[in-house]
Amino acid sequence: MIAAIGYSEYLGRRVAPLLRELNRPGDPFIVGTDHPHSSRSAVRPERMVITDRDAVLANQNIDTVYISSATGRHFDDCRAALAAGKHVLVEKPACLKAAEVLELDGMARACDRTVFECLSYPHHPSWADFVARVLVENWTDKVSVSAVFRIPEREPTDFRRHPGHGGAAADLGTYCVDALVRLGAVAEDLDIGTVLLAGSDSDGGAAITSRLIDGRTFTYTGSWAVGDCYSNGVVVADSHRRMELIRAFSPPLDAPGQVIERRPGDVEPKIVAASEATNATRACLTAGMSHLRDSTTAGVVDCPAILRRVAALETQA
Repeated sequence: MIAAIGYSEYLGRRVAPLLRELNRPGDPFIVGTDHPHSSRSAVRPERMVITDRDAVLANQNIDTVYISSATGRHFDDCRAALAAGKHVLVEKPACLKAAEVLELDGMARACDRTVFECLSYPHHPSWADFVARVLVENWTDKVSVSAVFRIPEREPTDFRRHPGHGGAAADLGTYCVDALVRLGAVAEDLDIGTVLLAGSDSDGGAAITSRLIDGRTFTYTGSWAVGDCYSNGVVVADSHRRMELIRAFSPPLDAPGQVIERRPGDVEPKIVAASEATNATRACLTAGMSHLRDSTTAGVVDCPAILRRVAALETQA
């Protein structure tokens, strides 16, 4: 049986109905939160039961916990769930510090449990389409790879604005750095800093590195901010073409994913790959459950990659 700890807006709106599908028909979906009256979610799906965190951890019928608390609490909630003998699905980032990732991995291995970080975007088929197209292109000697995720202003109480929960680096920066690494950047080589926009109190950051691959120079840049205009996409470009995955980090549920190519002189961009409309959250949860059900899997899934990404962002988060 799967239950949740924490009650985010994302849980109520997007995840809880999918998790409920994984339980037996008719079973309620149990959410344990220490702050039921100040929940960030205004949505309550039917057959949802709100209780406290300790009640979820003590329930012997619950073998898996989905962690949807504010980011700064992920580590403590994951550790408590493992101590209670539960498998863990945790919203990204699993932790804010590299040392915490290592501790969770060791703890999970010791108790033969699995921790899976739910970072949904790479599970959407449009991401696989984009990477496949990038790999087969005959790029010139100078290639730029950029990942951008910026969102408009949020209330001062929003968890993304709270330093204790990692700010924009932990939320939006996780996407950008993860995408750059998946496209060939070396996490340890990323130069990551804070960005303050003129005349704004926006919380933002940037990452940059270069790498020589097969005689070609790839320059990787990431940019993220809360309190800016909306921007969400990944682009790979050289002097002859620009390949883009729009809405890369939050692909819409009701529209196909599209990889767009632009070339000098083109009047309109060309769609070079299109995938069917897919719920990336469901695809991610399905992948997570396959790891949890694999008796040979223990520890933090993809621990080395998560560790490198968290370490790269740690000073900003």
